[in-house]
Amino acid sequence: MRSELKLLLRNTTLTALAFVIALGWSLYQVAVGVGSLITLGLRNTSSEDGNPPVSVVWGEHVFYFQPLLGDLITLAVVLAVVLAVQRRSRAS
Repeated sequence: MRSELKLLLRNTTLTALAFVIALGWSLYQVAVGVGSLITLGLRNTSSEDGNPPVSVVWGEHVFYFQPLLGDLITLAVVLAVVLAVQRRSRAS
């Protein structure tokens, strides 16, 4: 693994590496935005018993899953983009 990384860094220019890192970070930020958009839309809704949305009541405890849902949406968006890029690169 370490030798592969050294070979990759030797064959890649610093500009290309910085571009790939910036592109990955931008993709992550877009995915976070999509997750926030969906979870903020859920925040305005509440259940009939007054508990926050995306929550489970167990006894006297309320388990709130909205942050987890946002992170799962982020992961799904990033994975969808990665799979789309892989499919496109295989087709060409």
